[in-house]
Order: sequence, then C-alpha cells, then structure tokens
Amino acid sequence: MFPQLPKALAALVVLALREEPLQVPSTVSTACDTYVVSGAPGGFTQRVFVDFSGVTPGTNVSALLRYLYLVYFVKVETWNRQQTPGQQRTISTCLYAFKYTGRGGALNFKVSAHHGSGGVQSAEMATQDHFLYASARTVQKSSKTPGVVEGNFFYRNDNQEIDWEILTSTIWSRSDCVLPGIWAVNQGVIPGTSSISKRITFTFDPTADFHEYRIDWSPGATAFYIDGQLKTRFTTNVPSQAGPWVWNTWSNGDPCWSNGPPTVDSITQIRSIEIFKGWTSMASGNVCNV
Repeated sequence: MFPQLPKALAALVVLALREEPLQVPSTVSTACDTYVVSGAPGGFTQRVFVDFSGVTPGTNVSALLRYLYLVYFVKVETWNRQQTPGQQRTISTCLYAFKYTGRGGALNFKVSAHHGSGGVQSAEMATQDHFLYASARTVQKSSKTPGVVEGNFFYRNDNQEIDWEILTSTIWSRSDCVLPGIWAVNQGVIPGTSSISKRITFTFDPTADFHEYRIDWSPGATAFYIDGQLKTRFTTNVPSQAGPWVWNTWSNGDPCWSNGPPTVDSITQIRSIEIFKGWTSMASGNVCNV
C-alpha cells in the first residue's frame, strides 16, 4: 500500500500523465473458454500474461513500456518523522518511472538512496483496466536493501484493498514495531474499521531468487499463495467493487512500516505477471484448470 495514493493492465499498464495507451499484445490461449482456479467458485474468461524475461540489456526502456501498454506517473507524499524530541523532519516520497537495467531479464523497480534531503524516488505500476475478482500472479525477486516496501495488491480505495506486502527491513528479523515475514492483508471495508491480516514467515530467501506471489480474489474470499502453496485465506473485509491491480516499491520517513528511507539504491525485480479476470459464476465451454 502507498499511503493516500490514488491508485489505479486493458492488459498491463502503468498509471500515466494522462497519456493514451496502446493495445497490449495478447498471449491468451484460444483453447480455453473458462479458467478455473482451485478453491474459488466459478471461473475466469480472460487471461493476460506479460513476460519480461526475454528483455535484453540495451533495450529502449521507453519503447518497451509503450509496446507493453506501459507508462509511468509521478506522485509526491509527505511524511513527518520524529528525529529528536520536539523536532520534526519532513521527507517527501516522489514516485518516478521504474528502471530497467537489463539484469536477469526482469523489470526493475528502483527506490533511490536518500541522502538526507529532498524526496525519495520510488516506483509504481498499475492496470488501467478495472476488474471485479481476479487471480493475479507476480513472479518477483525482492531487494536486499533495507528500508523499502514491496507491494502487489488490488486497490480501489482505502476500504477496497487486498495486499501482499514485503518489508525489506523485516524479512528475517523484527524491527521495533514490525514482526518478520510477508504480510497478507484485507483492509477494512467500512471507514474506520480494522483490517484483517496474517504474517507469514519466509521458508526461503526472497532476495536470492524469483518466486510467485499470488492472490485469488473471488466473491466472499481472498486467498494468498506463494509458489502455488496456499498460505492464508480471508472471508472478511473482501472487496466487492471493481478496481485496478498495482505493483510498487516505495519508502519514506515512517520508522515502522517502511523503516526507511534506504541509504543505498534498492532494486526489486519482476520477471512476469499473469492475471485471470472476467469472472463468471458458471464455468462453460473448454475449461482449463489454472
């Protein structure tokens, strides 16, 4: 989650400075009429898959993003961080285009090192398409740099939100106010009410290799998976309105959640994204189990 950020793929896009997008090349299999997800009712009629693994060093980043219906947007958030008793320091968080550096065939989300003044440059990508219910699967490698939040989530507003979040400062050990692990969260659907969450401890190093982080969102339930293994399931605070899917990496002066900003550059890599959408209550035609 990015605090107070107005978040917003017709397949995969990034929020833009009001720029008109192009149609993303489709990789949808015509052999499947309905995609059925284990544990979820009904099925999905559409599949979107974007693979960054074949992108090579020297690729024109701007051209690549446009070809994939991807652009970027800039946002500034201000936070106050208590430095010493009676003294406040403001750190702004600036959201900039993510960087592709050609390492390992992935799209790289960069959070720039903060050197004591000015903003923290962070990265966000989101779908232009708004959909109700989905199975969203992101293959990601986390940053080794502490002080960064890595988000993969559905967001319509603060009361219609589903999160997978990794805090790079607390992957293995706790901070003063956050326990270690990855966080699955359904935000409260009524303003002022509490979220429901579960912390899952890592059984692998998320900074050493790519892993699939998945959220299945269906009527009345959200289910959270890592590498195809169910980690938790919620049946309360389930969003019921259409909205976009968002991926971001960010940091600010919050000493608890982001525990940043980072003092060296941070790179989070996304190798591929797969989304099943177009929910239907009844599977029909040629059914594919996904």
